[in-house]
Amino acid sequence: MRIRKDSLLIKIIFYNDIAIFLTSILIAIVVILTSFQDMEQRIEDTTKNKMNLLMGNYKSYFGEIRNDVYKEIGKYRINEGNQEVAEKIKDNLLKEDFRNYYNSVVTIISSEGELLGEYGHKGNLGTLNKDNIHILLETSSKKEFEEMGFYLAQVDNKIYGRVVIPYGNEITTYYLVVSIPINRDFLTSLTDGLELSSKDRVYFVTNSRDEDELQAKFFFSSRTYKEISEKDYKNYYLNKKINGLSYYVGIYNLIGYNDSYLGSFVLSLSKESLTEEKLMTSIYIGILVLLIMIISSTISSKVFRKLLMPLTQIADLADQISKGEKVEDIKVIGQGEIRTLSISFKEMIEKLNIAQEDLTIQNKELVRNIERIEAIDKLLMGMNIEQDTFKTIKKLVSGFTSEVGLGYSRAMYFRYSRENDYLIGEEVTINRSLKEESKKGFKFQLKNLKELVLFAKVPVNNDNLLAKSFKEQKIIYKNDVGYKYDLGNDVLKAIGLKNFFIFPIHGAGKFSGVVVVDNYAKDIRINQEELELLNLLSMNFSIGINNKETILDTLESERVLTIEKLATRFLKLRGEVVEKLLQCVDSENSGEKIIEELTTIKPYLARIKEDNESLKIYSKELEDKYERVSLDKIINETIANYSQKFKSENISISFFNATTGSVLGSRRKLEKVVKELIDNACNALLDKRSNRRIDIILSKRKINEKIELKIIDNGIGMSPKQLADIYEPFISYSPQTLGLGLFFVHKIIKDHGGVIKHFSEEGKSTEVKITLNAYKEEV
Repeated sequence: MRIRKDSLLIKIIFYNDIAIFLTSILIAIVVILTSFQDMEQRIEDTTKNKMNLLMGNYKSYFGEIRNDVYKEIGKYRINEGNQEVAEKIKDNLLKEDFRNYYNSVVTIISSEGELLGEYGHKGNLGTLNKDNIHILLETSSKKEFEEMGFYLAQVDNKIYGRVVIPYGNEITTYYLVVSIPINRDFLTSLTDGLELSSKDRVYFVTNSRDEDELQAKFFFSSRTYKEISEKDYKNYYLNKKINGLSYYVGIYNLIGYNDSYLGSFVLSLSKESLTEEKLMTSIYIGILVLLIMIISSTISSKVFRKLLMPLTQIADLADQISKGEKVEDIKVIGQGEIRTLSISFKEMIEKLNIAQEDLTIQNKELVRNIERIEAIDKLLMGMNIEQDTFKTIKKLVSGFTSEVGLGYSRAMYFRYSRENDYLIGEEVTINRSLKEESKKGFKFQLKNLKELVLFAKVPVNNDNLLAKSFKEQKIIYKNDVGYKYDLGNDVLKAIGLKNFFIFPIHGAGKFSGVVVVDNYAKDIRINQEELELLNLLSMNFSIGINNKETILDTLESERVLTIEKLATRFLKLRGEVVEKLLQCVDSENSGEKIIEELTTIKPYLARIKEDNESLKIYSKELEDKYERVSLDKIINETIANYSQKFKSENISISFFNATTGSVLGSRRKLEKVVKELIDNACNALLDKRSNRRIDIILSKRKINEKIELKIIDNGIGMSPKQLADIYEPFISYSPQTLGLGLFFVHKIIKDHGGVIKHFSEEGKSTEVKITLNAYKEEV
């Protein structure tokens, strides 16, 4: 289509180009001025931020000195030699931080102002003397000093920061003073972390006549110097030329104890790069204006042609849709009815695309769930729960991260320790696809994950997520990052948990606990269908574990019952024989020869009788009443019963009880436990000629409400083989015992929900440690 020279379109384009040109020039000017102002403001803000960092370093420097001195002063008594104390403190501070304390001086002053000891850098000694000590004592009592923790003083044209720490007792008070010279080197040490460029400068200026430092009255203009010295400015900012170069300067003024101006820290940021930036900004904006004019003119010339294009475009889109092709998006084009038609097509295409995306996502989720159902089925089929429980749990943990299994990123198993009431890290598996360096997260979250988890302990007696999952026996999941939640241990917040769930393992005896699984470095969320599959896995796994543990408990109970019945029947018969033989031996009507023969076996019969009575005690089938029992009373009564034996065998015994040791249990059975353990301790001491000793300690852990009983002897000890078989029935290393004592002790403690452990070093000592739940009123 040809366009005439006098057409309205040409005139519209011409006037439109003029308007665009004028508008672009105006916008360019405004943008340039705004950008220049923003650049100036940016360097001002940068200077203020760096000054804040500098002031923070300055105050924290003296705060660290106070902390270091507090640590050191507590090591010495007030009556020790003060000069020696000053020297030791100075030496220890140098070891702590040589750079900070090299020029310092440590001084000890009495409350009457007497200088008791001083040690430090030779060039700074003697700055505290009888002429100015009273100033220190007065200043350290002011409220301003309590807030700051230090004050500044000028001595011999040099500035010193003094940190004063009172110490002593109710009668005597001394003051330990650390004096730090404030100079150019001190300021340089404060600039660490300010990230200054090579063109930036820092200056230390002083109001004294120190020839080694810059003089404030010469460095600042007379007006600035007057304002700083008279108006007590803490911070001051201005533009300043230094050696012919432009800087934006931040000034922090040093004020002495008497509110006098002593000097300043000056931070100068170069503005040289700012000038270059302004020039480049002006060039870029000019080029941009030129491009806008060219583009606007081109667009205007094609407007008329584009007015006829919308209908053709809409027809093409309709043709694509009819052929089943996907249309990503269309722009709203045209005017009037054409625009309305364009909007309708856009809405229709958006709805079609959304529906197609939803179907695609649902299809992926369906495929993923089918794969996980198959993985769970394979996982359950591949587990032999009847074998080793820990190996079964390790296989479950591995299955969570296997690519042929459930395909999660990481799985961490925490076993519940009944003794300590903690969940303790035991096992870690990582998906092989993540073992290569991941672009997300930190290296230690994969490389050192096992060490971190094995180090972690999670208390069960609070409301963290792991404890909640373990106690409520349910899966807890969070489609979020782990550090936002209470996981019971800060280590677990640092390992980068993301989209995670906690899988409880209950009914597994000493292997009960939880498995923490996540989608580390993956944007995969846990959905409801996935949770139902995990619940199915948890239910099947727990049923298998519970069945195994039930069978093991039943077997153990049946074995104990069999032993008890066997002992009852067998020893009853032996007891009757022993009684008859003893009667024959003691009878006066028997022949002398028979009596003589029977007398030779009397010691053996007496031993059989003793063993028989011992077994009868263990085989009595009594219904024990569980009540509140005080272990300290049982121990004291047992010690009293054994007092004669202790005396005859020359055994010294000590009993330390920090608690009554109240537990819920059977008094009869707990008495057996204490008696059996003391018997064993006595027997272990018989082969020792001297220094026979038994220590009994009864205490309570406040952190998890556990009663702890320790019985320690310095007898012959046990070998590793003896320790390994110590709780097995009918295993005894003494011909005078049957080997059932510790077997029943272990059974009694386990029935009371406790833990018993033996620690021994052959030839030296043996320690028995029993942990029981403390008595609670609501039990």
